[in-house]
Amino acid sequence: MGVESQAAPGQPFPQLTFKMLDGTTFETAEFAGGWSLLIVYRGHHCPRCKDYIASLHKHAPAYSERRVRIVLGSADPAETARQTVAEEGWTLPVFAGLTVDQMSALGLFITDPGDDSTIHGLYSEPGLFLINPDGLLQTLCTSNSPSTRPDLEVFLDGVIGTQDRNLPIRGMYRP
Repeated sequence: MGVESQAAPGQPFPQLTFKMLDGTTFETAEFAGGWSLLIVYRGHHCPRCKDYIASLHKHAPAYSERRVRIVLGSADPAETARQTVAEEGWTLPVFAGLTVDQMSALGLFITDPGDDSTIHGLYSEPGLFLINPDGLLQTLCTSNSPSTRPDLEVFLDGVIGTQDRNLPIRGMYRP
């Protein structure tokens, strides 16, 4: 798949370019200089994702108070992602067309929909990435299941504690 490394705690966040639904492109290098939260959702087909992002919208003002920029995205084609945004009333920035190479660079679990013709090719399972002002990956949570994701209120509490106490990045070593 042509991917050298995956997102890892304490490392610079992978340099990726996403196509935003508003027609612009977003470079992950733009994350440096402030706190950012990237949430990758499975796609239009996933009711749990829709509920999760609805919960995120409820907590978005509190994240904003902590100066955390939020970006959402999926492997859905732009047309499908626009449909989701319209149906769900999302207001946060969204990108579409996440590629397999990008999924791999982020270390996301990838699912083949098999014979499900309502899904447009391979898609990623959920992922949440907190990038610190130095452009380093502070915290990541990936799952191979739509049912297992961090609680956004608990995660916010962790962001507040990390910011207020200037906590170090944890889990940078694997045996």
